Amino acid sequence: MRITVFITFIFSSYFFSFPSLDSFAENSPIKRNGKLFYVHQYQLDVGFGRVNDYLCLFRNTDYKKFSNLGDGIGYEAILDNNACQNGEANLPWLVVSKQATSSDNLVLEMSSPNNVADPRIKLILEEETSSTNPYGVLTLDYNYISMGNGVAPNPANGAGPGDINTPLYNATYESSILPNGQVQFLSTVYLDSIVLNNLIPVGQQINFYGSKILHTQGGVGRGTVTELAFNSGIGNYPDGTPSYITTTNFAYNAVVVKYEITSGSTGLKNIIFPDSASNAGLQSSDGQELCVSRTDSWEYVRPTSYGVYDSNGNRITFSTIDPAQTQTADYNFTSNNPLWDGKIKIFSGSWLGTGLQCKKIEDGSSLTGVDGLCPGTVVGDVTSIIRINGHDYQNFPLFDVPEGTVLTVDQTGEEYYVRQLGVSKVYSARPVGDPACATLTIEPSLDTPDHTFFNYPVVKTPRTGAVLVNKLNATTDLFSQSLGTYYPKDVDQDGDGIPNYLDAFPTDPLKYLDSDHDLVEDSEDNDTTVFQPDWTNHKHLNKTMYSNYFK
Repeated sequence: MRITVFITFIFSSYFFSFPSLDSFAENSPIKRNGKLFYVHQYQLDVGFGRVNDYLCLFRNTDYKKFSNLGDGIGYEAILDNNACQNGEANLPWLVVSKQATSSDNLVLEMSSPNNVADPRIKLILEEETSSTNPYGVLTLDYNYISMGNGVAPNPANGAGPGDINTPLYNATYESSILPNGQVQFLSTVYLDSIVLNNLIPVGQQINFYGSKILHTQGGVGRGTVTELAFNSGIGNYPDGTPSYITTTNFAYNAVVVKYEITSGSTGLKNIIFPDSASNAGLQSSDGQELCVSRTDSWEYVRPTSYGVYDSNGNRITFSTIDPAQTQTADYNFTSNNPLWDGKIKIFSGSWLGTGLQCKKIEDGSSLTGVDGLCPGTVVGDVTSIIRINGHDYQNFPLFDVPEGTVLTVDQTGEEYYVRQLGVSKVYSARPVGDPACATLTIEPSLDTPDHTFFNYPVVKTPRTGAVLVNKLNATTDLFSQSLGTYYPKDVDQDGDGIPNYLDAFPTDPLKYLDSDHDLVEDSEDNDTTVFQPDWTNHKHLNKTMYSNYFK
């Protein structure tokens, strides 16, 4: 199945009189919007899971210092989310850590309630990850719902997409050791496509992924990822007919991952297009396996993953999908690429266009002698893989617009500030015949879990006080929290008789309690209701997931 995404691009910038970032309020979108991290070979990313990124967050909370504070009691930790490739804005996490003895399971819960979205994570850790068992023995759940408060998406005021309690992301990961000594790693992921592209209405497209890996401790492994994309105009999640389905089977060692992607509708595998005069752009035969490095990579910014802000610090509200109707801005970039005319095209507050260039998946270098698209492809095709002399190529953005670029709009004269909010890592493709890849054999599909595998743990909002952990500093983050301020746990900073870890206002002796974490003392707050996500209407346990497809 050849999936072609039609996106047209073009980019620019000059530096003029845009206000200093220091002049914007802490809760303004230009500061608050967090970064997301993607992997270009996303099926493999889903298969291996983001567990290590989430464990990175847990480790940075310094949980060993603050375990077992009491029932319903947690503490606040400001983490460098980006360092763990986590997409949350750098707001305080509320952390609860429990472990009766060193031989008992560690239970960690984290939440970060705010007026845009509500992420909650729970980890039950029986055995830590290691070089011999990179999956550990654990259960990890990550839930993420919208806090849109019933309003439609509005980039200008930062309102969340859709109604309150709308699921945006849900993931469950479980690892265990089987009787034969193998490690089994199972996962399911629910993803609303608005997370990837805010031009897609919430609920219109839901992507579901189920995966299973069998790992020989200290050695090799194999796995299967099933992807089902549900479009509300075709079939609803989870039992409707998906708009497309893929099954990715892979095998790996310490150096590389070899994989093949099977179309659920046709059964065809790894549609690679050979470059020759007679059949460029024609479907190749089955069995063309792909292979990528596990360590070598390069990065680019997804065209729909920028933040474009006006002089008030809000995301611009202008939006179009028609290349002829975009706003434009001059940008000083020299290229003979016919798709580049010296102007960036501004599609929306998240989408910028710079033109496409055929690049080697191995290292991002341009195809020698080619300015523009890969042979046999058309404008907007960013998925087809073209194999030339044993090397794989795809169309990528001609260049990335740097963080902090200021664009002057031709049509209005306004200045827009650009942030890079979505960086994609590309694992380097290995050439045909690579010896490390040749040692691996792709085996038949494994059965993968369906939507009934999700755990939906209840992660309650704890009472917390002052920030006890702060991993940020003024040179690495946009927020005032980055100043690195934190408070000793048992000290009473303001002398009001409440220790810092229970005092939400550690420098004000007249205030100490903030039950709903809205920065308003309970005695002055008209509404102290603590929000609790409710997944009751989103579990669909009485439905059977669509299963009539090639694997």
